[in-house]
Amino acid sequence: MTADLISGRLGGDQFPARVLGREHRRYPAGEGEREAFADLLNWSDLNTLLAHQRLDSPRMRLAAGGVIDAGTYTRLRQYRRMPDWNQPVPHLFQQQLKEGATLVLDAIDEMHPPIGRLISELEAWLRTGIQVNAYASWTSREGFGVHWDDHDVIVLQVSGRKRWRIYGNTRLAPLHEDVEFAEEEPTETIDEFVMAPGDVLHVPRGCWHAVAASEGEPSLHLTCGLVTTTGVNFLRWLVNDLVGHDEIRADVPRAATEHALWARRISKLVSDRLRSPEVVEEYWRSQDETSAARPVFSLPVAVTGDLTLSSVVRFASLRGTVTSEHTQVGDEVVYAAQGRRWRLSAKVAPAIAHLNRNGPTCVKELHELVPTVSEKALLGLLHRLMDDGALAWEGDV
Repeated sequence: MTADLISGRLGGDQFPARVLGREHRRYPAGEGEREAFADLLNWSDLNTLLAHQRLDSPRMRLAAGGVIDAGTYTRLRQYRRMPDWNQPVPHLFQQQLKEGATLVLDAIDEMHPPIGRLISELEAWLRTGIQVNAYASWTSREGFGVHWDDHDVIVLQVSGRKRWRIYGNTRLAPLHEDVEFAEEEPTETIDEFVMAPGDVLHVPRGCWHAVAASEGEPSLHLTCGLVTTTGVNFLRWLVNDLVGHDEIRADVPRAATEHALWARRISKLVSDRLRSPEVVEEYWRSQDETSAARPVFSLPVAVTGDLTLSSVVRFASLRGTVTSEHTQVGDEVVYAAQGRRWRLSAKVAPAIAHLNRNGPTCVKELHELVPTVSEKALLGLLHRLMDDGALAWEGDV
């Protein structure tokens, strides 16, 4: 499963431009697509995670109309050199599920590589962070009742079927820390449907909904929660972007006679910046270039330094940018990612651009793209990028 398949199902770039955050929409799987998400997570994978990961509450929790006290299905485990934790007791845990509880496993993308790889690609496409929670349920009892989320979600139905009831929004684009909250839940649905394996669903933030495995079969689905990127975030970035101006850094005047003039000067600085036709794209570019990479380790090569022409490497971040700049010392290629910038000789630009665009690549192929750069020089550059955390080793061919 790749992000290209999901973005294609959602309609490509029309999805973030016209659907994301605006309306709920279901994308049923077509003929032969029912197993589309089977490689992401199966019941055996879930059993292994539950048995071998230290999944303490609230990261792993059971819910039935609200979160169930973990003490009813766990036991305290104590260690000499590790923190204590509440380990699920299989038969008690499973009894809660029989009685209608829903299992929730937060941030499964951090512990299950197939999901983590997919989400890295989706983050690059949608230009925002994503956390994936897994939900497993067996009965028609609702885990959380009618509720809304403060972030947009993309739901992937992996196994079984689950009924969704959609009630719509009572407040446009609510925030996690808002000035007003809708307290009374709606009672009339605007849509109702059953998600089957391979189906995809988008639910915008603030959209009330309720979900239940009421179709008589076990249900397993993944909810991809998108980090919100709002006007509040944009304005915070804009303020930081204006810090170079003396007027922005100076104290707010205390004398009443200076207030109006000072406010006009600040207004002009902000207005001039907002009138730039590129300002919004500059914001998105900044988000790409400063987003943290998902952790990736390159042992033993990162320690031994034994990169060769047979090594396969990739950038740690999938959201980096590559630009060319002309400086007093000559032309350079600039790679920006993870809040850092690497200025490199323009001679290696084809290799850097290829890595950023195509992902894992054999060093030999990179060397063929830059024939005027010696093997030693290229390997030295790649070592430097790896030592800086920008590059990862994925094995040898």
